[in-house]
Amino acid sequence: MDILFGEKLERLEAAVARLLRDEPGFFAIAVHDLHTNQLWQFHSQPMRSASLIKLFIMAEAFGQIEAGQLNPSDRLAFAESDRVGGAGLLQELPAGTDRTVLELIELMITESDNIATNLLIDRLGMDKINARIRALDCQDSILRRKMMDFAAAAAGLENLTSVMDVAIVLAALHRGCCLDSTSDRQMCEILGRQTDRCKIPLLLPPDTVCKHKTGELPGAEHDAGIVIAPGCAYVVAIMSDNLPDSARGCQTIAEISRTVYDVLTANQ
Repeated sequence: MDILFGEKLERLEAAVARLLRDEPGFFAIAVHDLHTNQLWQFHSQPMRSASLIKLFIMAEAFGQIEAGQLNPSDRLAFAESDRVGGAGLLQELPAGTDRTVLELIELMITESDNIATNLLIDRLGMDKINARIRALDCQDSILRRKMMDFAAAAAGLENLTSVMDVAIVLAALHRGCCLDSTSDRQMCEILGRQTDRCKIPLLLPPDTVCKHKTGELPGAEHDAGIVIAPGCAYVVAIMSDNLPDSARGCQTIAEISRTVYDVLTANQ
């Protein structure tokens, strides 16, 4: 793909530099203009993925469904030993509750449900998820542990991704070339039902379509998605770390998102 160039690049770089000049913490950004196939990245590097890793788990789940290795109607139940904290519906329900594979994928993405995610990791296989990551040519990403396993994280088994890797996957989903057009459309529809709207979509005009996945860990806030606006479609991935204030980090991501929108939609 081409690198974003010219006046838009200059405006984007200047605006982001102004926005981040006094911001504490570390921010990485990738922007992929889906109409021109141009790309801009800022500080892309492997970082703690938080729930952005769930994009790759979803891709492997749909890959196994497509291959006939996984039935989306199969029901999986969780035991009390599977209960973990964080976001999601299932942690509020009794052990023994079951959901279909497709329902678990939906909960994993739209509510970032960690019990649903861990059930899917067990069913899909961590090795197969990582093989999918490699097949997608995502060099900075790896799944090393289940959700909320902080002992594993402390031992160095951290899940990683980068804004560039996430942008690669989202652009492929939008274009129908991640798996196939039917699976990719389903995954995009699920991303469009994301319930956490406090980052990338927050400051965008209300008629803007945003299909995205958020993530957070102590000191880290992420969001990445496909944004469709009048005359413009693009992927934006924003990751942060070493944040002293998560609320401020979320607001900064929202402001970066609006800056990208303003630059890419100018003169449309």
